[in-house]
Amino acid sequence: MWAKALALNTLAPEYQGQNNTEIAAQVGGEATLSCYTYHLSDERVAWLKRDDDQLLTVGQEVYAAEKRFSVVHADHAEAWELWVKDVELTDAGQYECQLTTNPPVSFFFTLTVTQAQAVVAGPSEVHIEEGSLLSLECYVKQAPVPPVYIFWYHNKTMVNYARQHHIQVDHQNYTSTLVVARVRRTDAGTYSCQPHLAAPANITVHVVTGEHPAAMQHGGTHEEGVAPPVSHGHSCSQVSFPFLPCFVVLFVGRWLVTR
Repeated sequence: MWAKALALNTLAPEYQGQNNTEIAAQVGGEATLSCYTYHLSDERVAWLKRDDDQLLTVGQEVYAAEKRFSVVHADHAEAWELWVKDVELTDAGQYECQLTTNPPVSFFFTLTVTQAQAVVAGPSEVHIEEGSLLSLECYVKQAPVPPVYIFWYHNKTMVNYARQHHIQVDHQNYTSTLVVARVRRTDAGTYSCQPHLAAPANITVHVVTGEHPAAMQHGGTHEEGVAPPVSHGHSCSQVSFPFLPCFVVLFVGRWLVTR
């Protein structure tokens, strides 16, 4: 009678705070669903996934087919926790914590799963003049918690801890900024922002040498299909007068201008 009275009179107000609880997780991470039993000592707790009527655990026995599911409960502790590691999108849905009290008590949890994504602000390609300052900002969206790390790669080489003093990386919560103080030709190429448990994002940087935007450099070599630098000095073109000497063309041209 004591257990029954406790279930009828005490469980409802104590447990109201945990019913219909929403839990957020991201792909590749972990999720913990906590079911509190308070002062009941002889109950058996079962975890079920209601979407597909799958029995996951009973007591400390695990019946789930996948080893990613486990139950954690310490003696004399109040919480029975269902742990899900390496979370997948298919793990999203409604879970039930069943207490075999008299009468039985059930609590429901909704697990939402998102795929975190890195985003580099601005266009996918950047053209910058050699010697200028380059600043790239990457932020992580759809992540329930800030990523443990955000790594930057330049042409597949990590630069977060590189000994190149002209490159600095600053990581704050969901955002990471990469700054190149004075851009060199060797700084051209692909930069990849790769946060923990998030899809990466890439950006291509072209370094322009001198005053010639057509001369885009990739590590010191001209980009395919890009014309070589155009000289702004005086030149002699014999396209229109193929049979006249160069000095004659220049003389006639200057005479026409002065006229």
